[in-house]
Amino acid sequence: MKIILFGSSGMVGAGTLREALNSPQVESVLSIGRQSCGVTHPKLRELLLPDLFDFAAVENQLDGYDACLWAVGISSVGLDEAAYARMTEELTLVWARALLRLNPEFSFCYCSAGGAGGRSMWARVRQRVEGALQSMPFRYAGAVRPTFIRPGPGIRSRTRAYRVGAVLLTPLFPFFVRVFPALFTTSETLGQAMLRVVEGRADRFILESADINRVGA
Repeated sequence: MKIILFGSSGMVGAGTLREALNSPQVESVLSIGRQSCGVTHPKLRELLLPDLFDFAAVENQLDGYDACLWAVGISSVGLDEAAYARMTEELTLVWARALLRLNPEFSFCYCSAGGAGGRSMWARVRQRVEGALQSMPFRYAGAVRPTFIRPGPGIRSRTRAYRVGAVLLTPLFPFFVRVFPALFTTSETLGQAMLRVVEGRADRFILESADINRVGA
């Protein structure tokens, strides 16, 4: 399987990239982003785009792939709905439609967020993205909604408070995942769950945290 991965420089994307590169089912990974993920691997190629909305010049490099793992995400703090939707909704769907056009037998896994079923502004935007992706004729598609993720070794969140919380909870994390699977998962399990979505091995479109732990185990 040949995969395109977005967001590999972030915490979720870095963990997913690691799982993809370690998977015998994955032949190659094309990482697309504004900055390098800092990883070198025989399976990995990077395509750096200063403006992710402007990719017409590289469309000839985007065919021949089987699936996309989407791990791009921004905080809604300080943003109105239009600004948040541009990066969260518009960017995702522009790429999803283009990749499906270029690769008709294509699969897509979208990393949403825990709580995306709620009524807040950011949740409404996430729901629109999930609904649009579900309606598109992908071979396999799904959305994962992780809550608290323990990053794997060497993987760090860009948010300081998250980093501190991850360090403090590390000794208790196996207990939390086992007892509270609806709230806690790991970057390894999340990456595996996203791979299984595009392999057609998930049993539902939206995977909440407990589903991520079950499917990615």
